[in-house]
Amino acid sequence: MGYRELLKNYIRFLELHAGDNFIESVPDAPETVLTERDLGELRAIAAEIFREARGEPPRTPVANYNYRFRLLLNHYGIAIRTAAAIAETSEETVRCWRTQPRSRRYRAMSQEAFESFEERLADFLETGQLTEGTGHKARTAAGRNRQAESSVPSRRGAAANRTS
Repeated sequence: MGYRELLKNYIRFLELHAGDNFIESVPDAPETVLTERDLGELRAIAAEIFREARGEPPRTPVANYNYRFRLLLNHYGIAIRTAAAIAETSEETVRCWRTQPRSRRYRAMSQEAFESFEERLADFLETGQLTEGTGHKARTAAGRNRQAESSVPSRRGAAANRTS
């Protein structure tokens, strides 16, 4: 196998597992090690993959949220403490999400937790600040509070029903 085929396989792997080949993210990276010529070659390989894939049934991306989580942390250089704050969870949970599946500490990240993290990460990257109470835990708690409010009679209602 030549290097071109190896690169094509790796690009396919990234697209399948991470949902992106990150070629267009390279120019925005703080430290680019690829020249414009390198990027042009990678774009040509990605275009070749796209042309070869025409007519084939579409591939279903792998729903491995832990892997995608690790990619985001590595790509943006996010520390465990910051990731825990963004995800509204403990540092230990973040460590369990980051570890390899073969580890006894591994814990699968749910789709809901990943989507909430991704949403809050976008806000964090845009503003540089953590927004309070917007993650999935806050939405779940708000839903529980609404249910509790509707099932518990108000004090005014209870007092009105009391006989003197």
